[in-house]
Amino acid sequence: MKLSKELVLGSQSPRRAQFLKDLGLSFTTLPLDLDETAPAHLSPAETATFISELKAEALLPLLQKGQLGLTSDTEVWQGDRRFGKAADADAAKEMLKDLSGTTHEVHSSMTLINPDNPIPLSSVVSTVMVHFHTIPQWAMDHYIEAYKPFDKAGAYGIQEWIGQAYIKRIEGNYNSVVGLDTAALVHMLEPYFQ
Repeated sequence: MKLSKELVLGSQSPRRAQFLKDLGLSFTTLPLDLDETAPAHLSPAETATFISELKAEALLPLLQKGQLGLTSDTEVWQGDRRFGKAADADAAKEMLKDLSGTTHEVHSSMTLINPDNPIPLSSVVSTVMVHFHTIPQWAMDHYIEAYKPFDKAGAYGIQEWIGQAYIKRIEGNYNSVVGLDTAALVHMLEPYFQ
């Protein structure tokens, strides 16, 4: 697929980059490093959108005319608790213990920004329910040691061993849990296809 504008991915996620490659899209990557703190009053879906749009605003001054920016945020929530990225193995273990045998929500938001017309931002959020089997301690230890899931919200990747072994089922778009709702992205990009 060819776009009328050069796509710039504002992310350092190898999973998001792979999705774009799998869709046959040409793109460049500009990793962003920013504080992902969101106002406490926001709902989980609003939090994902807020962070994705925050990233888009940080990406905007780096874009040139004729480019199109794409940012994204994936949030893991259980009730009122936001699971960020684990700082270390102990934090990852605690997160996995809390998610084990339960259901949680994954909210994945994407934002497109066009420097030729930066306002309004175009954002879409998708929500997926993820149901975990009970994860034994040995499995958590193995996963954390082998996969080092410190770059993932909730300290797990559905596409990795722990997801294949211990996710009972999901309700929603699998790719959203990995980090990018590719079906929604294609619809967002439709005005730019040549």
